[in-house]
This record gives sequence, C-alpha cells and structure tokens, in this order.
Amino acid sequence: MRLEEIPKPGARRGQLVVAVEAVGVNAVDATNRADPAWAGIEPPYVVGYEFAGRIDHVGDRVVGFAAGQPVWGVLPVRGTRWGTYAEFVAVDARFVAERPRTLDAVEAAAIPLAGATALQLLDRLEPNVGDWLLILGAAGGVGSLLVQLARARGANVAGSASKARHRLLRELGVEVVLDREDDDVMARSVEKIGAEPNAVADLVGHGLLARSLFCIREGGKAATIVALTGDLEEAIDRNITLHGVLVRPQRETLDRLAAAVAAGLLRPVVDEVLDFRSAAIAHRRVESGHGQGKVILRIVR
Repeated sequence: MRLEEIPKPGARRGQLVVAVEAVGVNAVDATNRADPAWAGIEPPYVVGYEFAGRIDHVGDRVVGFAAGQPVWGVLPVRGTRWGTYAEFVAVDARFVAERPRTLDAVEAAAIPLAGATALQLLDRLEPNVGDWLLILGAAGGVGSLLVQLARARGANVAGSASKARHRLLRELGVEVVLDREDDDVMARSVEKIGAEPNAVADLVGHGLLARSLFCIREGGKAATIVALTGDLEEAIDRNITLHGVLVRPQRETLDRLAAAVAAGLLRPVVDEVLDFRSAAIAHRRVESGHGQGKVILRIVR
C-alpha cells in the first residue's frame, strides 16, 4: 500500500459522498490487499470497507440525508474498487445510516462490518434463549460483537481466545472461557458446559470448524466466515447444518446495530487507534491474529 493523491469522488445518482473520519481495519482488508482476485478487483484500488464520517454531498434521488450529518456505513467486500481508506468516499445511500449519537467516529468505525457479520451469523445460527453457542475466536473484531449480540438474545456463550484476552471475554459476558492454545479446546468446551453446544461459530479457520463438528449437538448448526477446510463428513453423520457467511451490507442491518448500541446491549471494542498513514502497520497487526477488538485508522484533516 502507498498513500497517493487522487481526485475527490463525486456523487452519482443514489449516492452520498462522505468525509471519512475513521476507518475500521478488518482481516478481509488485508486478505484482499494481498490477493484481490477472488473479490473481482484488480489493482490499483483503494482498500477498506467500513467507515464513520459526515456527509459531504448528497446525490440525486437520495432522501433522508443532509450535508454535515454524522453517518456510518459498510461497502461490499466483493467488487468495491474505491474503498474507505480515503478522506472522501462515494457510496450508495443504501449502505449508509445515521450513526449512533452516543459513539464518536472512532468508536462507530469499529462496528459496521464486524457487527453486520456478527448479526448475519446469529440470523443463521438462530440460538434460542438458554442455548449454548461456542465461538472460536471470541475476542476479535467480529467475535467481541458476536458475544454481546448472542448474550442479548439470551444465549449462553462459550468462547475461545488467548489467555491475555480472557479478562475481556468475561467482561463481555462469556460464561465459559477457553484457551485457544488448548489442543482439546472442543472437548474442553463440552466438559465445562456440561453438554454439547447447540451451535458453533468459527471465526478462526485452519480447520477448526471441521474439528468442532463432533462436539455439536445432534441436529445443531455451525457457521464460518473463513474457508471451509478439513473433513466435514461428521456434519452429515450428525445432521448438522453448515453455513458460510459473507456479509451483505444494507441499511437495515446498520439500524439494527444502532438500536443495540442505543439499548446498551452492544459496545465497540477498540484495541488500537492509528494515524491514517499507518495502514501498513494496522494490516500487520490484524494479520498477526493476536489482537482484541478492532484496530482503527483515524483521519485528521
């Protein structure tokens, strides 16, 4: 990545131009930077998919928005060539919503993409009140929000993370905290819960979902936001429903997240705030897999 001066975007019909104040850094940002081919993008392109900022210009046939209004949003991770690591971004109005008034720009930028992913995971897994959900990678950007949203639905949560993140998991409401370095983390979850979990959310990859299938309750569910690898035969033997989740941005999802924030059910977890020019450092951080919550890039004019 390199910093370059490019023309300020204009708003086409149905679009807004947003003056970006803060950007959330996600694993998919780094994945697409390294190889954007799967997303249908060819370099050069502007990285990034979520933002918080203020409306600079309202395009034709856009209603409900005004210049200066604080907003947040998330762009599709496929096909987006002009992303959010920029001072200004042109975005379809359907991907933008008024941001929660209780959050500043840095806090707000930590939620849209990770929160939308967490909501869509929950919509697939559908935990009922009292069900047990095992979250593999519970302290990361998606995991820290998924824990809170699952607890808000009345689900019981078991979660894995490095020992340094266990305190955070407990603060977020994880009832059974597991060490991600434990080779028997799946068996340990059943032992500590006292039963097989109803569902598993894999936010880590490296074959963990396949290795978790034996511990899921018969007829249960599993979902992943990373590549499906390993032997998945157990899903057939145990009648487990598998879901792959790639976030689809929409204003309704942003409004649901804002409502959760307003109700005190969801708060951002910000690990580190970096200057916009430190995007490469931020990518190395998320690629390490050892952070908690989100790394944010702040744009200061």
